[in-house]
Amino acid sequence: MTEIAHRHAGLDDAADILALLLRLAPEIPILVDTLEREEALYALIRNCARSGESWVACDGAGGIIGFVLVEPNQLGRHYAEEEVLDLRYAGVAPEHRNRGIFGDLIDKVLARMVPVTTTVSRQNRSAMARRLEQLGFRQTASPGGEQRFRREP
Repeated sequence: MTEIAHRHAGLDDAADILALLLRLAPEIPILVDTLEREEALYALIRNCARSGESWVACDGAGGIIGFVLVEPNQLGRHYAEEEVLDLRYAGVAPEHRNRGIFGDLIDKVLARMVPVTTTVSRQNRSAMARRLEQLGFRQTASPGGEQRFRREP
């Protein structure tokens, strides 16, 4: 079994994260049918990497096999109020699943000891909502067709 390394995501990782996220897009689902949407996704990846809150899992050769894209929540936050992190996207390459990689990446985020929120589409085909609940996330009220989750430290 190959050893997995975890590290903070950097700007140099953006292209590799995008490539993996595009592979996973149908099951999340993410609409990337135009160049503009793909560019917007790439910009989001770079912002999350720049925030210092995102993580990647790498195989023995250094290739990215999993990621969690996280950024500080800016909406509704006022000066001197508690920090909240938004988990924007997460995924593990299908050939590396069921080895605890996703849980390990989430643990890195939770180690910051601040609340973490995320939204999961009802069309998600990766059982993400169930996985998040297993990791201690609780469903919160959500307008529209999405499922919102929050994990307190």
